[in-house]
Amino acid sequence: MPSLRAAVGVVTAVACTVGAAGCANEATPRAQPTVTDSPSPRPDPTITIIRSAQTLAAGQGADVKAQQGVSLHLRASKPSVSRTRLSSSYGYAPARGYYVTFRITIANTGSAPIDIGPANFHVRIPGEGTVTTYSGNAPYSGASEQLDATELDPGQSLNGPVTFDVRRPHGVLSYLPDRSAAVNWRF
Repeated sequence: MPSLRAAVGVVTAVACTVGAAGCANEATPRAQPTVTDSPSPRPDPTITIIRSAQTLAAGQGADVKAQQGVSLHLRASKPSVSRTRLSSSYGYAPARGYYVTFRITIANTGSAPIDIGPANFHVRIPGEGTVTTYSGNAPYSGASEQLDATELDPGQSLNGPVTFDVRRPHGVLSYLPDRSAAVNWRF
């Protein structure tokens, strides 16, 4: 039996040595693969941050300067007013009494792309409050076109109408790039 005990002892010693070597190998740090992000082909649109607002009469243009590289020239026409649908063949009459439609002209005079669209505009009507282009029947007015949400690159300009369904055709149109008014047009 002594030879059997010796053989078991040798096997146990070999197993412990191999096990220890296996543990030592697992304790050695392994190289992690390197992950790199590829750069985007162009800068992301800038969120415009405004510190003060301008108030003008409808039809006038305004220059808006925000953080570095962000500037716009905006103009809102005097509104056209309608008590009926805006197409002779389709659409709905205004639910609140009037459609007011402004033609908006926007030029990116800065050096960064800017996201802009109808959600950046609303009207405030005395006794009614804030009205968006999605309020009432405005989305179903029958207008042949409306300002689309878009990314405006430096040097580009955009021109399109925005329509609101309101109780009275008098109030204030506001451009809100960051949830606060940058330009107000009285109409």
